[in-house]
Amino acid sequence: MREAKKNGLEKGKKDVAKKMKQENIDLELIIKVTGLSKEQIEDL
Repeated sequence: MREAKKNGLEKGKKDVAKKMKQENIDLELIIKVTGLSKEQIEDL
């Protein structure tokens, strides 16, 4: 159960980051807001 919850939270963060990236929001702000790494965001 914990693993599924963790995966769901991670997917949610990636979804938010992807939308922010599409809106041309600064990469540093996306990192700060989502807690994802630069590499994770660039891979979206």
